[in-house]
Parts: sequence; C-alpha cells; structure tokens
Amino acid sequence: MTFTELLPNLQRLNPSDKLRAIQFLATELSKIENFATNDMESQSWLEADLVSDLPEYDWGEGGIPNLKPVEYVSGIGLVVKAG
Repeated sequence: MTFTELLPNLQRLNPSDKLRAIQFLATELSKIENFATNDMESQSWLEADLVSDLPEYDWGEGGIPNLKPVEYVSGIGLVVKAG
C-alpha cells in the first residue's frame, strides 16, 4: 500500500485511533536499526531546541512586507480574504 492510498484512511480515523496509529508507527520506526543516526535531517530535528524563542528575523531593507488576512478553509487550505 502506498502513502497516497493510506492517507484517506488515516484521515477518517477518530482522534484516539490516530494517536494509536502514531504510536504504532513510532514503535515500528524504533525497530529500524540506527534510523535517526543514519538520517542527518531526522537527527537534526530530534536534537533541535524547539522550546526557546527564535532569534529576531531580518526582513531586510524593506522591513516587514504588507500583509493580507487569510483564513483556513477545510478541504481547500489557506485562502486570502478580500480586503
């Protein structure tokens, strides 16, 4: 089964079953020998400090760009609001 075949079934699960699926996948991944140590991207995410505040972002000479309001529409994604 491919990921694209599996995804619709995962989306239909209730929250507790989604959590059980995540726990199962984590257990399966932990069985793969040296999973994180051989995958530098995964290793960097596992070691990342995701608690501390991020440094101030440098927007460059133009400063912060003009922003437009957006909203999330289920089934579509982010939509720019009129105005």
